[in-house]
Amino acid sequence: MKNWIKTSVVAALIGTSALGTAVMARGGDCSGPMGGGVGWHAVSPEQMQERVQRRAQERMARLELALALTPEQRPAWDSFKTAMGERSERMVANVQARNQNDQPKTALERMARMEELSKLHQTEMAATRKAVEAFYPNLSEAQKIVFDADFMKAGGRDDKRGRGMRHDGKRDGAGTALERG
Repeated sequence: MKNWIKTSVVAALIGTSALGTAVMARGGDCSGPMGGGVGWHAVSPEQMQERVQRRAQERMARLELALALTPEQRPAWDSFKTAMGERSERMVANVQARNQNDQPKTALERMARMEELSKLHQTEMAATRKAVEAFYPNLSEAQKIVFDADFMKAGGRDDKRGRGMRHDGKRDGAGTALERG
């Protein structure tokens, strides 16, 4: 074996051992810095429902202020807001139902579950698109720009996801070394 390969293997073993020791020092708890799970798994169903509804209401309130709706646009807005509220309730119910089911144990079960989720997301997207199609024509050109910018954010997040893939498939940042010259 070449010297650099031996060194790399030893370094990898030391790193793996150090990671294993750190995990064992935590009692084998790998649930993240908050303990007890992360994300949706760390909260009760009631807390999750409250969080989703609060975030949906906050997002709709921000959008409503940003659009500066006229009295004539209010009925269309109210219908749109109701549709989005129903969507968030369905989302909570779907997540709760999924969390109550047993986790898939095999690759085939995981793939089947992913297919089901994909179908569910497509159904939700179609319902959201219909709600937007009903509301969008009621907006002025300036309001459409504001609305479009808000819906470009992935689910209302302010693109604070850090580096990684963008929606156009390109990497964030300055580009490749060839592109930089």
